[in-house]
Amino acid sequence: MAANASGERRDGPVPLLRHAQIACVYLAVGVLAVLAYTVRGMLVLVFLGFFLALGVEPVVGWLQRHRWRRGLAVGAVVLGLLIFLGAAILLVLVPAFSQIGHFVERVPNLVSGVGANLESGELRAHLRDPALHEQVKAAASSAASVAVQALTAGFAALGVVFGGVFAACTAGALMVYFSLAMPRLHSAVDRSGEGHPGRADALRAAMGRVGGYVTGQIVVSLCAGAASYVFFLIVGVPYPALLAVAVALLDTIPQIGATLASLVATLVALSQGLSPAVITLLFFVVYQAVENYLIAPRVFARTVELSPLGAFVAILVGGALAGVLGAMLALPVAAALKVLVHHARVEMRESAT
Repeated sequence: MAANASGERRDGPVPLLRHAQIACVYLAVGVLAVLAYTVRGMLVLVFLGFFLALGVEPVVGWLQRHRWRRGLAVGAVVLGLLIFLGAAILLVLVPAFSQIGHFVERVPNLVSGVGANLESGELRAHLRDPALHEQVKAAASSAASVAVQALTAGFAALGVVFGGVFAACTAGALMVYFSLAMPRLHSAVDRSGEGHPGRADALRAAMGRVGGYVTGQIVVSLCAGAASYVFFLIVGVPYPALLAVAVALLDTIPQIGATLASLVATLVALSQGLSPAVITLLFFVVYQAVENYLIAPRVFARTVELSPLGAFVAILVGGALAGVLGAMLALPVAAALKVLVHHARVEMRESAT
């Protein structure tokens, strides 16, 4: 645009230039969308690495407050995670792998055992049908192959895109990089909040919600898996390691995960008799009460401040967008968004006045 002698702007070229700018913006957005879709798997890994870095941040911060250098603190946390994963693989995952094949082979016997402990004669006869045994065995074999991939990867949703080992190593490396860069990220957050009181605090609070939830969920899931494993060994429920891993993994799914875990364990126990099944069901009822009223409130504290309806809707949306992984990440993301939305409303009210 040019100005005339009196200093006023001429309006002739403005509409054409404006349309060109709008077209460039649309084109740039389209190109970015195509690129994001093309590398969506890597973007998921980057997000997961950042998510895990926020999860270990409370532990790293605690070590820093006790006069550990950040690099040393991150290294100690990573070493602790590797030792824990190695012990879990040797003590739990290896027995679980060995039990998967045996479990698939014995599915018909388990189904017959469940039928033998039921009162309904018609249902008992149906469960003893060889055709049903073959169908259940085929379904169990398919599910077992998926479970093997999930256990090998640790990231079942990412294994389809990149392969389990590569996805796990990449996400772990990104977690380390993000953890080391966390002070610079906090500095960037502070700079973004200059001139906007409370904005930096809201961003840090949102990040803290995510990190606190990840750490808390890991602790809760480990408690569920360990308690279930000890119980299965004491009662004599078959495949204790495999069921304990299933309980720990399912417990990460909010609201419905614990129920699914109790149903699976009770059905397997029912193959041994009605009494083990009743005892198993009672154990999960008692444990869920302990977890919901004693363990989870102490672990999560004020991390997730969502109403039951809000949590349920968040899980549905997350599951619809990204399957099981989306359902697992729905609550911390929703809790972080709640903090940011609340601060945005406060800023809008203050600007209006």
